[in-house]
Amino acid sequence: MIKDCKMGQDTKYIVGVDLGGTNIVSLLMNKRGEVLERDARLTLAKEGRERTISQITGSVSAVLEKGRELGISPDSLLGVGIGSPGPLNTKKGVIHFAPNLPGWREVPLVEILTQKLSMPVFLENDANAAALGEWWKGAGRNTSNLVLFTLGTGIGGGIIIDGEVFHGAWDTAAEVGHIIIHEEGLLCNCGTRGCLEAYASATGVVRRTVKAIKEGRETILTDWVQNRLEDITCELVYKAAQKGDKLCSWIVEETARYLGVGIASIVNILNPEVVILAGGMIKAKDLLFKPVREYAKRYALKDAIEGVSIVPAELGDDAGAIGAAATVLKRKGLL
Repeated sequence: MIKDCKMGQDTKYIVGVDLGGTNIVSLLMNKRGEVLERDARLTLAKEGRERTISQITGSVSAVLEKGRELGISPDSLLGVGIGSPGPLNTKKGVIHFAPNLPGWREVPLVEILTQKLSMPVFLENDANAAALGEWWKGAGRNTSNLVLFTLGTGIGGGIIIDGEVFHGAWDTAAEVGHIIIHEEGLLCNCGTRGCLEAYASATGVVRRTVKAIKEGRETILTDWVQNRLEDITCELVYKAAQKGDKLCSWIVEETARYLGVGIASIVNILNPEVVILAGGMIKAKDLLFKPVREYAKRYALKDAIEGVSIVPAELGDDAGAIGAAATVLKRKGLL
């Protein structure tokens, strides 16, 4: 058991599931947002859709079984929330397409899981779920308006307005990684040029670094990877910058500038109280956050950026599952 609490104080419980391309994380929580049990297992996406669905149901069943050992009855469960990659339709409970889940096209996941688990199931975009999790129990606590940037292989996002997830007309809102920051710039994986993701994601950082090396720029990275440029990672770039490497310091500074431009644009439009950065890149700490804050302040309207906090996420790998659990409470009008 993760959280030692008195069962009698909470009559209703929820399960949140974060469905990733590599791992599935399920949390059994109470309405106060305390994690009671946790299960993590491989998604096994390459083994097909049915195998992955079996992993989801197995993970949920595992935390429910642990809950029964704590005296939590099935009747006290409000439902299961699923945070999933998309695009998807939250109202219909259908995943239109999931790039990291082979064979996942037009999957009626809510219908499938409702039948298998015999309880209500609710679907949310994974980045939106992470934003909701941080709003409920993380870096966005006690705020009404926030924007989350997930900095990883790509750049995703989630937006909370007046305490509610902003989905847009067709559940495609908060694609912050596809803000255009350089018209006709670098090619993004989406097919468009100049997206923030092409420059400031971990993938973008590595690509820009490798390009500079191929153009003749010197760096200690070439010694570290023994000239195998395919072994360069975003983490290595930041480590080299910390050691004063000129190329990597420049790459890191430029990355912060691009992020600052993107954040400034969002701040000017939405005027959030908090901008939260999540993902592996935040391990760079002040090497990333200090210049990002400076550039955001430089490029945003003074009245919009004043008072905005740009902070690291707090919930780590559990943010999506916590937000998925919060989705159940939101959809039932309990949060």
